[in-house]
Amino acid sequence: MLIIIAVIVILLHFSVTVYVKGGTDTDLVIRAKYLGFTLYPRPEKKKKKKRKKKDKDDEEDILDEALEETQSGESDEDEDISVSEEKDEVTDIEEEHEDHSEDTAEEKTEEEISEDKPADKNEEKRKKKEKKEKNKKEKKEKGEGKLDELKRKWEFIKPYIPPAWKYSKKLLKAIRLDDIKINIVTGKEDAAESATFYGKLQAALFNTLNFLAMIFTLNVKEANVRCVFNEKRLDAEGETTVRVRPSTVIAIAFCLLWCAGKIFIPYKLKQYFAKRKAKKEAKKKTAITTEETA
Repeated sequence: MLIIIAVIVILLHFSVTVYVKGGTDTDLVIRAKYLGFTLYPRPEKKKKKKRKKKDKDDEEDILDEALEETQSGESDEDEDISVSEEKDEVTDIEEEHEDHSEDTAEEKTEEEISEDKPADKNEEKRKKKEKKEKNKKEKKEKGEGKLDELKRKWEFIKPYIPPAWKYSKKLLKAIRLDDIKINIVTGKEDAAESATFYGKLQAALFNTLNFLAMIFTLNVKEANVRCVFNEKRLDAEGETTVRVRPSTVIAIAFCLLWCAGKIFIPYKLKQYFAKRKAKKEAKKKTAITTEETA
């Protein structure tokens, strides 16, 4: 068992690689691999070869045999017609009797089912209405409005936000974008406009790369912006390989669930004990009122 666990842990340390390439003139290419095996795109299944047609001579032989069998069968059928007619008369009488008994049984069962179904539906509707009325009464007793409900929901969600934000940042940082190559070619008919647009585009490109570096782990190989004069043009091409280790994703997910459990379980226990106290106090009050009335 220990050897199997160790092998699984080692395999999960190998990263899943996704190669992405695209541009304005080229189609989008996505390839996903893990341990050398291609996960996407899957290879197309080979079509099954159709069976070869039989020779004409074999077909003619089969047809001749079928004709001989039909001719011999017709002669035997003429002899059996008289016997079959007598049997049919007896079977018709028995079938009529059976059909009459089956119809009466079916009518009874249908009537029973039709009586049971609306009763079940009415009970379900009544139970749902009772639950809704109970919830409304509890809210009225507590004096809760819409704002109180929103506050209560926010207080329930609020403790989960810090750990979710923390571990989501770690998960995004675990995603590595390696060998980034970006090539952009810009140009306009006016030389001044093309130069200004070139500067804006270059600034936007490196600002976006800096922003992505804050979220993910980046490794930029090429990032070029080329300017062309006296020509209206805007072409872009890029490629990268995305790498993620399944072990890190599983570890982050486990830590997130652990933190959520540490918040959720005590909250539910508090609610449970508070309900128990409320029930005990209600029983004491009812006992005191019954004694006073007696």
